[in-house]
Amino acid sequence: MAEIIQERIEDRLPELEQLERIGLFSHAEIKAIIKKASDLEYKIQRRTLFKEDFINYVQYEINLLELIQRRRTRIGYSFKKDEIENSIVHRVQGVFQRASAKWKDDVQLWLSYVAFCKKWATKTRLSKVFSAMLAIHSNKPALWIMAAKWEMEDRLSSESARQLFLRALRFHPECPKLYKEYFRMELMHAEKLRKEKEEFEKASMDVENPDYSEEILKGELAWIIYKNSVSIIKGAEFHVSLLSIAQLFDFAKDLQKEIYDDLQALHTDDPLTWDYVARRELEIESQTEEQPTTKQAKAVEVGRKEERCCAVYEEAVKTLPTDLWMDYMKEELNHPLGRPENCGQIYWRAMKMLQGESAEAFVAKHAMHQTGHL
Repeated sequence: MAEIIQERIEDRLPELEQLERIGLFSHAEIKAIIKKASDLEYKIQRRTLFKEDFINYVQYEINLLELIQRRRTRIGYSFKKDEIENSIVHRVQGVFQRASAKWKDDVQLWLSYVAFCKKWATKTRLSKVFSAMLAIHSNKPALWIMAAKWEMEDRLSSESARQLFLRALRFHPECPKLYKEYFRMELMHAEKLRKEKEEFEKASMDVENPDYSEEILKGELAWIIYKNSVSIIKGAEFHVSLLSIAQLFDFAKDLQKEIYDDLQALHTDDPLTWDYVARRELEIESQTEEQPTTKQAKAVEVGRKEERCCAVYEEAVKTLPTDLWMDYMKEELNHPLGRPENCGQIYWRAMKMLQGESAEAFVAKHAMHQTGHL
């Protein structure tokens, strides 16, 4: 073991000599680094291994990298990074590889490895780390989403992200979160292509790119995901979540309308559907060409929105079983921060209809129930 430790210390000498030669560290500091490194090497080379020793090793090397970075900034020296930082990064990756191979079930260890690579390593290396992690932890949808988002947002590879989502869905064919993030990714991809195409057109450049097909620009891939997902995952809540994502993209108006229409057609018996439709009336702007400008006109417009909203609730009360509505509305009243400010009186009005009592009496009863007096 002593020979292995000595060999690994000797491997460090070129970078340490460079650190001293360019004036980033003094001779005394280099000696202290060698002593500390020897202690750390001993702990990860002995027969009985402990995860904490690997973590301490990595943390020491990260601290050293950050110190080198600060001192480079202070003296304005940016050369010799291949001989110094890259050598340290390569060594830390080797330590992470050993640790993740021995404690492969430790997700936090893998996430630390990912975080290190994001800051210090190449994108190619991080892609390989994600692949190794997912080969072991394929049962965790959140890790698939993390990897796909990185491929899409940092590596700018929509195709790699798409392949990761497709692989993830083979392992988790009924995971709502995966479908939602995949749906979002395809809409982001379509929006990105639309902006690129627009810039090329402004610059009067002819670009032959099959990715600029009308189907993709309109979000056809997102539509396919939507159709597939709602055929597998039932319920108004999931439907509404997809609609909320689609509404973030202005170009997807047709898709938004289709999802909205399907929500009303497929989930008429769900209180959430009626609640969503009612609250949507509060957000729809006036269809007249001139928008209200005076305070009085704005108040009239708000009143119209509230009336339309109440009309939906009143229709819902007539359509759905009373007990179902009572449970839903009471739950909503316990979470007032989750609703628009002007929904309060609308909810009280609906509850008044349900219970056949005055709004004031219901408010008092509800307040007493919340404080534990009933």
